[in-house]
Amino acid sequence: MANATRIFEALVQPIGLIWLLNLVGWIWLAYRRRWRDAAFCGAVAALLFIVGSTSVPARLLASLERPYSGKRLETVLPCDAVVLLGGTLSASRDGVFHFDLNDAADRAVTAAELIRQGKAPNLVIGGGGDTESPGEKGESPEARRLGTWFETWGLTNAPVTCLNVSANTHEEAVQVLALAQKAKWKRVILVTSGYHMKRAEALFQQLGIPTETFACDFIGLSYLERKKAFNPVPGEGGFWHLHLYLHEKIGWFVYRWRGWIG
Repeated sequence: MANATRIFEALVQPIGLIWLLNLVGWIWLAYRRRWRDAAFCGAVAALLFIVGSTSVPARLLASLERPYSGKRLETVLPCDAVVLLGGTLSASRDGVFHFDLNDAADRAVTAAELIRQGKAPNLVIGGGGDTESPGEKGESPEARRLGTWFETWGLTNAPVTCLNVSANTHEEAVQVLALAQKAKWKRVILVTSGYHMKRAEALFQQLGIPTETFACDFIGLSYLERKKAFNPVPGEGGFWHLHLYLHEKIGWFVYRWRGWIG
């Protein structure tokens, strides 16, 4: 009964419904001997199945995360600052602190714990602007809101520096470089999601910022660790994993093309 319920729930979701329609279309068109149309529907159904029902996307994402997994907090060497990259929240007028935490909120938790354990005396928070205010300049609303939450709840007693609005990780890294040079920091702890760390670390290295990495938010590895009953009906999780993987791979090539990483 439980498996039947799971299958039915997946079928009434948009991806599951599209998969079912293509599967039915494949069978019907093959019956009518319309082979070209049947091949198209069959290919779409197969692609949806591979992405939405198998662990292939999670394994691709985990391949980006694995080099940074298994590192323990106690092994992190003391540095001058913890640098928390943006992407942990979205603006929300109805939120208590006017934000909604997203899947990358582990970054904020990890940064707070590194500060609590005395791994660095300074906290730097990055982030973009409000989604409704494109081209916004000045201090990042994301960083400011997160910093306000940290200070209000007493999550850190370290000085908090909020970066200005950044369109991408490169702009965050450039601002961190300026801070490090001004304060004569020798080394910083870089905190971001495991799948994003390779590109972020390469940026900081290219700019000459000595960096200790500490990744979190291991989405692909976490998915593979969980024992889930197989569901033949595709769901949206695999498409999110594939999106993150492709975003990082494409981002890597774009950053190399721009000369931001070696």
